[in-house]
Amino acid sequence: MCTHLDDAVGDSIIIALAFDSGYAMSAATLRSVAENVQGPVTLYVLDAGLCAEDKQKIEESIPERTDVTLRYIDLPPNSLTLNVGLHWAKVDMMKCLPAERVIYLDADTLVRKDLRQLWKTHLGGHSIAAAPDIAPDIWCPMGDKYVPQGPFFNSGVLLVDLVKVRTTLPKLEALCYEMRDARYGDQDPLNVHFGGDWVLLSLTWNAQGIGSMTRWPDPERQKFPLEQLDDPAIIHFSGPLHPPMINVLLPNLQPFVAKPWGYAGAPGHPYAKDWWDMLEKTAWKGWKETREYKEMCEQTRMRMLKAGIEAFDRRFEAVKGIYY
Repeated sequence: MCTHLDDAVGDSIIIALAFDSGYAMSAATLRSVAENVQGPVTLYVLDAGLCAEDKQKIEESIPERTDVTLRYIDLPPNSLTLNVGLHWAKVDMMKCLPAERVIYLDADTLVRKDLRQLWKTHLGGHSIAAAPDIAPDIWCPMGDKYVPQGPFFNSGVLLVDLVKVRTTLPKLEALCYEMRDARYGDQDPLNVHFGGDWVLLSLTWNAQGIGSMTRWPDPERQKFPLEQLDDPAIIHFSGPLHPPMINVLLPNLQPFVAKPWGYAGAPGHPYAKDWWDMLEKTAWKGWKETREYKEMCEQTRMRMLKAGIEAFDRRFEAVKGIYY
């Protein structure tokens, strides 16, 4: 793990996110950056489908600070985002961001502390720095179809040397298209491409699974320094926005993983309320109590229930066809 600071890096921190109208309430993430990061900050939002109203509300959500700048950038031509999907936008960001180094944050993160130490992390000639993924089977002890055996990072928080990354970006983009159906989406090609070319960060910079996965019995997870999740700097609400019925029912996956603003909330997550509290400081104040949000939650819950019953029926018929 790298703990040294790179004195050559400037004091002005550059942070980038990418989202569309469906995640416009990620203004909570931007707000959390502006409240906790000290000194000059430039916030870049890769516009993956924001309307004028979204942008106005985002701008209203950031506190008045003369040293915080918000800028929008357009998707590059023939982007992965448009051709494959939103969760590939971080690769598009590497191509078009007008910067040499960036802290990339997924839209489902919440910043709790200053990020200057992360910003000045010495990369030692490597392309990126990232924290390990602590999902039950994701450290890839056995590898899988795409990803060889070995360490596996979570791509929700990345420190990126954009100058170095761009020297092999065409290769990465081609790999993303080739692996577009990989099990873990963008994380699989990123781990393949940057295998051996990344610096290990503390889990404090990408705290995943708190209150859920960290409670599940799993001997592999005990290999991680889970004490780094105590009082973390960046919370990452990883996992599905709307968990399927099987996740809600399985006793060994309790509390199940979900995002605070999904239909099921994030039961057991100690920082779920913090996310809602931060949202209340944005132009989305009161959203949780709106009819629109409550109807979305109920409609999604019913859709997940229907999908779960249909999955049960398919499995039942398949088993019956084999044994009866």
